[in-house]
Amino acid sequence: MRRSGHAYGRPDVAEVMEGAASARFAEGVPSAGNGSLMRTGPLALAYPDDPRGLAMAADRYSRLTHGDPLAAEACVLWCEGIRHAVAHGDLAGVRAGLDLLPPERRGTWAAWLDEAGERPPHAFGDNGFVVTALQAAWSAVVREPGGFAPALRAAVRAGHDTDTVAAIAGALLGARWGASAIPAEYLEAVHGWPGYRAEGLAELALGVAGSRAGGR
Repeated sequence: MRRSGHAYGRPDVAEVMEGAASARFAEGVPSAGNGSLMRTGPLALAYPDDPRGLAMAADRYSRLTHGDPLAAEACVLWCEGIRHAVAHGDLAGVRAGLDLLPPERRGTWAAWLDEAGERPPHAFGDNGFVVTALQAAWSAVVREPGGFAPALRAAVRAGHDTDTVAAIAGALLGARWGASAIPAEYLEAVHGWPGYRAEGLAELALGVAGSRAGGR
């Protein structure tokens, strides 16, 4: 039976994308960039009570473009962090997400999270790589206890691929602190193609959740 692909468009398109990404990784093309981690967060809204379903969706969504398992593993951890933050109002979900990874991968990621908690965001300078991008974002989130804006500023100050690190951190911070914690000037500045503003982008994220709920 063909795997369901309704959440990603036509099933054959998803399979072609995943196959192409996998082939590039097999050929030795670097495939552990931070792009899938940056974009995957809204999936958490579609699986509010289903950690394992979310982990499967995050894994496959990452593999559409990033064939390296490291990228998928990072997405699983961060999406569970976001889901848990929405449901419980704390940051325990990222570490809880370790249980959603293959057993042989949990220790490695636990050590990377530990390192991120001990070092400032700018210590993870090569943050175009998905592991160091996650570490820089996690460092900003856990080492800056002042709430949404101070932690997001810390992520921005990590440097290098700073917009992506801030986007990754912002997804978790927004889930933890809520929309009311986002300064108005931030919302006024947010924009996206083709002409979206903050409100429209939020509606797109909610649409992901709505389409998933309608397909259950």
